Amino acid sequence: MPLTLSSGRHFGLPYINAAAFQPPPVDANGNFTRFGDEPNGAIRALNSWQIDLALTKETKLTERTSLEFAVQAFNIFNHIQLGDPGNLTLAYVDTTVANRPGSLASAGGFGIISTTVNFNNNNDNGASPNTGTGLPRQIQFMVRVKF
Repeated sequence: MPLTLSSGRHFGLPYINAAAFQPPPVDANGNFTRFGDEPNGAIRALNSWQIDLALTKETKLTERTSLEFAVQAFNIFNHIQLGDPGNLTLAYVDTTVANRPGSLASAGGFGIISTTVNFNNNNDNGASPNTGTGLPRQIQFMVRVKF
């Protein structure tokens, strides 16, 4: 059973497959045994990437001064950066008390990607919230006089 559904690139649709999980087994006394063998870190976030470009031209005005022109483009392909799958909590539904066969029920929004990575998450308060990976394409121009 696959852990992820399709490519997971569909915003607002499930990325984590709830059917890939099952209730823990019970021992002879009806008590839960160890909860699975999935290693830590098996569910990971999607890759996050973007391509930036900068072009610069420096022109000498005099022997000691120059004029620099630049254009910088961030996320030039306007690639969306999807956030982490949300609400990775499964609830155990115990249908009988005797042998506890039960089932797992996913809470609303289990494994659904409903956010994008589009903010400065360094918690530094010194940077503008419109900096960081995942923003829409941004282009800025610059002129600098060096002397």
